[in-house]
Amino acid sequence: MSRPVKALLVNENIGGHATVHHHLRTVAAQRDDISIRIVEVPPPNLIRKLAAAPVPLLSRWDADVRPVRYQLAQSAWVARMLPRWLAEEPADVVHLYTHNTGLLAGKALRGTPYVVTLDSTNAQSNLLHPIRPTTRFSALSTPLVTPFERRLYRGAARVVANSRWAADSLTGHYGLDPEQISTLPMGVPLPAATSTPPGQQSASAQSAGAQSTSAQPASGAPTLPRVLFIGRSMQRKGGIDLLRAHQRDLADRAELVLVTGDDVDAVAAAAGIDRPLRNVTVVGDARPGDGKVDAQLANADIMALPSSIDQWPNAVMEAMSHGVTPVVSGVGGMPEMVLDGAAGVVLDTVSEDSISSALTRLLDDPDERRRLGERARRRVQEDLDVTITANRLLDVIRDAAG
Repeated sequence: MSRPVKALLVNENIGGHATVHHHLRTVAAQRDDISIRIVEVPPPNLIRKLAAAPVPLLSRWDADVRPVRYQLAQSAWVARMLPRWLAEEPADVVHLYTHNTGLLAGKALRGTPYVVTLDSTNAQSNLLHPIRPTTRFSALSTPLVTPFERRLYRGAARVVANSRWAADSLTGHYGLDPEQISTLPMGVPLPAATSTPPGQQSASAQSAGAQSTSAQPASGAPTLPRVLFIGRSMQRKGGIDLLRAHQRDLADRAELVLVTGDDVDAVAAAAGIDRPLRNVTVVGDARPGDGKVDAQLANADIMALPSSIDQWPNAVMEAMSHGVTPVVSGVGGMPEMVLDGAAGVVLDTVSEDSISSALTRLLDDPDERRRLGERARRRVQEDLDVTITANRLLDVIRDAAG
């Protein structure tokens, strides 16, 4: 094909997906072999909300198969819009991120090659990333959506899994041929080079957007190492166990910085912490692109994310890119990202004790902490630089056009 390949990128705009497409747009603008158009799937309108609304009584037991109804409602909207998008601007190839945008789009995609990219399959995410607390009925959603999902995967020119964990589900749960799968992690931008080690940035960087909820070290006292947590929901991201472990064992040894949308005092009270928080700082109004998270990353020594729901979290990669040692749970693709003992610490199980033990080891051994942080930085530079990963994904999309 002598002209650039024209690609339509359909984005399920949740989590870090918008960030991925921002990077794809930036990288594609520097290439002359592919031209991309990105369309965003908006939040559900009234009809889609009604289609996925909780069912009285059944919802109490998570037996109303709400996840699959939501997924199919979103995909039905995309299936209606795809012919219009392709008529407005014909494309040689379509990219679906994620698979849930295309579950009902087979007819609309007929005759156009397409690529599906995913962080996890529904067999994984329906239980790992639930809308509500799981029950013995939660698994009902998976067999209902599997036929739609399998058909979409098998019709794709390529299926891109962001981790081996997700790729294993494609072969194990859906019977996909491994030759049809590309395992390609999404990356993050590298921060500007700095000669200042983690945890030693300026006072202005340390205080950017931060509000102390507790007594801090007196002026002239040694600065405590900083443990950073980033998560809009402390409960779903493991922040409550982290806060308990810190207050119980480490409040006099490290400052805990919480970047979260939660009311931390209310969370602490609900968690049974009945005394004033010690050495806790909250950054509660951070937004993408405002620089506040970067300022905290540049000043952190350890990044802790003992999450129960994450699949391939950008926040951990961003911390690693700053040379901050990550401590993460073993869910999703995080063990592949962090590489236990090589570029960080992966918890075998998540509990107050396991979090406290891992953090204590790193606080006791600053040299090991710095070594892991440097290896984490190199891991991102060599394998997870978004310029590299975005170009690889664009190569897959381009090649799928034939």
